[in-house]
Amino acid sequence: MADFASVFNAVPPVTRSLLIATAVVTFPCLLGIVSPAMVALVWPKVIGRFEIWRPITSFFFGGSGFPLLYDFFLIYRNSSAMERDVYRNNTAEYAWLHIMLGLFITIFNSLVGLPFLFRPLLHAQTYVWCRANPTLKVSIFGLLTIPTSLYPPALIVLDLLTGGPMKALGGVLGLLSGHLWWFIATYLPTFAPTHLRRPNPLAPPIWFCRLFGQPPAQRTGYKSFTPEARSTATAATDPVAAVRHRWGGGQRLGGTSL
Repeated sequence: MADFASVFNAVPPVTRSLLIATAVVTFPCLLGIVSPAMVALVWPKVIGRFEIWRPITSFFFGGSGFPLLYDFFLIYRNSSAMERDVYRNNTAEYAWLHIMLGLFITIFNSLVGLPFLFRPLLHAQTYVWCRANPTLKVSIFGLLTIPTSLYPPALIVLDLLTGGPMKALGGVLGLLSGHLWWFIATYLPTFAPTHLRRPNPLAPPIWFCRLFGQPPAQRTGYKSFTPEARSTATAATDPVAAVRHRWGGGQRLGGTSL
C-alpha cells in the first residue's frame, strides 16, 4: 500500500484529479449503486430539475470493460507527461486548459447531443499533446508507426471500427475542440502573420492563477514555456525546433506501443 501511495502521489495534481473524478463517477455506475442515466448530460433535467451535476459528471463516465482500463492508462501516462513536460507543472494553466476544452466540447455537443463526454475530452487532450510534439512518431499496437499529426484521426478510425459512428463522433468533437483551443491560444498569438497576431484570450485569468498560488500567465501563446536562453536566429530558421522547444522535449506517446 505504501508503494501504491507513493506512486499515486507522484502523479501530477491535475492528472490525479482527472483519475479520481473518473473513478468516483464510473465505479459506482459499474457496481450498480448509481445508474449511468443519473450522470448523463440531459439538458432538460439540468434546466428543469436543477440537476446541475450532469454537465460535469458526463465528462467522467468512462464506460466499462477493457476500454475503460485502457483509457485510465492513457490518462495516467499521457496526461502526466503533458502536465510535466509541456506545462512544466503549471497547475493553473493545465487545469484551465481542461476547463476550456470542456467548454468547447459542450458547445459542439449541443449540436449532436451525446450523453457522455469522456471520450471527447480524452481525444481533445490527445490532440493537444500531438500539437505539442509535432516531430514524434506513435506506434499503434506495435503494428503501425505514424507521425503524431495522423494520430488523432487514426484514433477516430479505431473508435469507428470498435464502437460505431456515435463513438467516432465523440472523437470528432474532441478533435475539433482541441484544434480550436490550439488555434486561438497558440497559432494566433505566436505563429500567425504579424498583422493577425493577437494576445491569447484563453490564458487563465489572474484570479484563477491565484487559486493555485501561481503568478498570472502571459497572454502571448506559449511564452510561459519559452526557455530563458534561446537563439533568435535559430528559432527563426528552424520553426519546428522552436515549437518543440516552447512545449518542452516531450516523449514518445505510449513508450513502445499502444
